[in-house]
Amino acid sequence: MPSYDKVFEKTIKQYVWWIERDSVGIALYDPLQADTKRFLSPDAAYTVTLFYYKKADHFNTLDNNSSAMTEQNELPTQFHQYLVDKAIQLGYEQYADGLQHAQYFNERFERGIREGKMFSNRGRISSNRAVKQHGF
Repeated sequence: MPSYDKVFEKTIKQYVWWIERDSVGIALYDPLQADTKRFLSPDAAYTVTLFYYKKADHFNTLDNNSSAMTEQNELPTQFHQYLVDKAIQLGYEQYADGLQHAQYFNERFERGIREGKMFSNRGRISSNRAVKQHGF
């Protein structure tokens, strides 16, 4: 395993980034400065493009200002039935005589997972950038 000192050049200024509290921070890191001056704001405006997989938001908890009946899931509608299939599978697994039915609904759910992965890797962006496909 290479040592950290050999991999990282300690005397080069470079831009660094991090993710914290649903934000992306970008700074110019100068290792030769004092601790309070090591991270500086960028000296010019730059365009940054982020490619990421969006995680769906959770539903709000029920309180006086929200209603579960008006909230909508961010999951595309063509995959809603697969969630129902998973719930039915879990229900059938509670009983010994329902295992065959549970297996059937599990297969339907797994097919939906495969279709969802293909859907997510389809590259539905409006630029000339290709989305790299990932196996899960």
